[in-house]
Formats: sequence, structure tokens, C-alpha cells
Amino acid sequence: MSMTRMRTRSQVPLTERNEDVIAKQEVQRKKALVDTAPFIKYPGKIVYSTDFTSIAENCAKLLDKANKTEDLFILGFDIEWPFSFQTGSGKASVVQISPNLDICYVLQVSSSNKLPKALTELLCHDKVRLTGICVKNDVRKLHRDFPGFDVDKAVDNCIDLGVMANTVAGFTQRWSLEKLVLHFFEMRISKDKAVRMSKWHVAPLSEAQQVYAALDAYASLKLYHHIKQEQDNQVDDEDQENQEMDIN
Repeated sequence: MSMTRMRTRSQVPLTERNEDVIAKQEVQRKKALVDTAPFIKYPGKIVYSTDFTSIAENCAKLLDKANKTEDLFILGFDIEWPFSFQTGSGKASVVQISPNLDICYVLQVSSSNKLPKALTELLCHDKVRLTGICVKNDVRKLHRDFPGFDVDKAVDNCIDLGVMANTVAGFTQRWSLEKLVLHFFEMRISKDKAVRMSKWHVAPLSEAQQVYAALDAYASLKLYHHIKQEQDNQVDDEDQENQEMDIN
């Protein structure tokens, strides 16, 4: 007979059993949130532009802020493009940029053959960081459709929320924006197929399209700030533990 036997339930300490029950209850609660959690809403202003000149002017404003900031200039970032099961992915059509949680620039670039210089300079600016889910792929997609900027520099400026989340979540997985919003905010983000699969290249965008686009960039920036705070808290906790060990 093996000298090692499995512990019976009565042999497991009560505190350990309670922790196990609590953990299972938490798992069930999280699963229920998929269908019951409230939807995150976009609370800010949307600045929507479609022509080359207005897009360039709005990007120049952001570029001016980047030049003046002493710290990193974090931008919630996302792009949209039309998709067809017959023809596949279309050209990048909309660029969404949230410099803060109160405003989002929705830039419909589908009618242009090139991106404004102010936009490409913004993407590659030393102090700019673009944050989102799979954001590097978005930047590469934008470059494939609109060559003419330093894609390697722009990719270096990207901060992927999935990578950040894996440092604080307590487990690792491949994250979507929906999963991130659910995990960290216990909310859902609308991914209405009718809007998601809509004609992003056709101007003007409907109000539903504009809100959908703005929400992705807004949620990305909000998640960045939340996860960054959790990372900072982890560092503070580790520093406190090290100080206590040094004292002992």
C-alpha cells in the first residue's frame, strides 16, 4: 500500500475548505456575469471627421499635446475596417484615438489615399504610446493599407492590454476586449454584429457606428489606467514585503 494517501474531506482544514468553496463561488459568479453584467457606456464627446484636412487638423492638436507633455502620452487606439465573407478584410477605414476618457477622435480615413502627416508623426512620436488589444496588429494593418510611415517605430510605441493583464490577473490567457472589460470592470462591452460588420468605409458613419468605434478606444484607455494601477500596487506590496523581511 502506498504510504501517501489522499486526505479525506474531514482531514482538510476548515479554512482550506472554506477557501475552496469561496473560489468555486467566485468562478460561478464570474460565469454568470457573461449574461447579466451591465454594459459599459461611452460617456464622452466624439469628434468625428471624414475629410483629409479636418483629420489632419485634429491630429495636429494631438501632436501638439504630445510635444508639450513631459510624461508619456497614452492614447487609447483602435481601427475599424469592412469585412465580407466573400472578399475578406477591406481597407482600414476608421482610426479611433482617445487621449483621455472625455473625448475620442473618430477619423474616417477611407476616402484618402494616404494618411495625414500629423497622424503618422503622432503614431511614431517618442512620447506617444498606443494602447489596445492586439494593437500591434492594428498598426501593421494600417501600414499595409497606408504605407509611408515608420511601422517599426509605431509598433514599438504599442502597449498591448492582453500582455499587461497577464501580469496582474493571477493567470494567463489570450484576452479580447470583451474579456478584459468583464474581468476588470465586471461589465460587458457591446459587440453588436450588425454594427461590427457594417460598412465602415461608407461616409457618413451612423451614430451607432461612431459610438461603437469610440467605445473601443475609450475602454482601451480606461483598462490601461486600471491595469497600470494594479501593477503599481503590486510593486508597492512587494517593496513593503521586502522591507519587512529586511527588518526581520
